[in-house]
Amino acid sequence: MIKKIVEIKRNIDFDDEVELSWFDMQKPNLTAVTNENIDFIIKVKFTHLHENDILVCEDGYKIKVSRSKDEIYELKFNDALHFAKYAYEIGNRHQPVMIEDFKITVLDDISLQDIISDALKNEFVSVEKIRGYFKPNGKAHHSH
Repeated sequence: MIKKIVEIKRNIDFDDEVELSWFDMQKPNLTAVTNENIDFIIKVKFTHLHENDILVCEDGYKIKVSRSKDEIYELKFNDALHFAKYAYEIGNRHQPVMIEDFKITVLDDISLQDIISDALKNEFVSVEKIRGYFKPNGKAHHSH
């Protein structure tokens, strides 16, 4: 049986836990399976999920949200021109991004594969695929 989430709380005891990726935590509608193999469904209104949220089911069962690591690419640049060009290209795809000094981090997403492939061939860019916590700048993954 699938449990339906009816409320989100914080700082209360919980019965179970679920690990969600950054992308899954942004979804307004989500189905997932907890660590105890419980299926649940949630429709989040006017927000998204956060780490340590407690999802309260119709029957009172409480599930704590934990972050999982994501598959991400780190692109490091030797100069401002290449940094700016890749930032511009990724920005045109409207993808969430982490920007630091001469470093851009993006989720492993099929819509960016041509950019990643190009960067892998570019001697002025260092590309590394890792598992890590994705924390995009600003209000990433918004709608217009």
